[in-house]
Amino acid sequence: MKKYLIVIAVLLLTACSHEPKATNANVVNINKEDNSPEMKSLKEALAKYTEATISHDAKTLVSFVYPKVFTIVPKEKMLEMLTKTFSSKDAPIIKDVKHIKIEPIKKYDKGIYSIITSSITTVIKSPRPNDSKFEIYMLQSLKRNLNTKATITLDKKKHTFNIKHSNKTIALNEDGSWKFIGFKQAKQYIDKGIFPSMLIDKFK
Repeated sequence: MKKYLIVIAVLLLTACSHEPKATNANVVNINKEDNSPEMKSLKEALAKYTEATISHDAKTLVSFVYPKVFTIVPKEKMLEMLTKTFSSKDAPIIKDVKHIKIEPIKKYDKGIYSIITSSITTVIKSPRPNDSKFEIYMLQSLKRNLNTKATITLDKKKHTFNIKHSNKTIALNEDGSWKFIGFKQAKQYIDKGIFPSMLIDKFK
């Protein structure tokens, strides 16, 4: 059980996004009036970040993670965790992703940033499809340990758990390239001093 919760938490916190095909078309009706080079590069980076998840390219996915996160979770450890997750036949499937909103790009003391809001459905297979009592227990555990605003249901016929939730991701560009960090993850890291100081008040 603990393994499944950790895997799901990693995927949700890093805002990994599956779609049938990752292109800028996934970003629907967002900031069409903003044709700046910065917004264009952000959408391109978001599409690549999405595609890395679809293709189970853990190395590329990790390359888009906000680098200061690795002071908490070493890069090699995160890469190892994601590689094992993606190679598993029971790996969660993230689908029905819609990037609903990209906020205007703003400046801060280290560079520029934006906040992305997405709607995501994550599907995970039951580790014990022949044990109905365990599936109920797992459903209750998911509801306790994951996003309280998520809608979590059990498909008893397919033996899958469906997690539908809204996800916020912070995109930061400090050195000419966009990196991403989950909104909740950023809030957790504020006290550890790795999140940009100028943005701290916005996410408390």
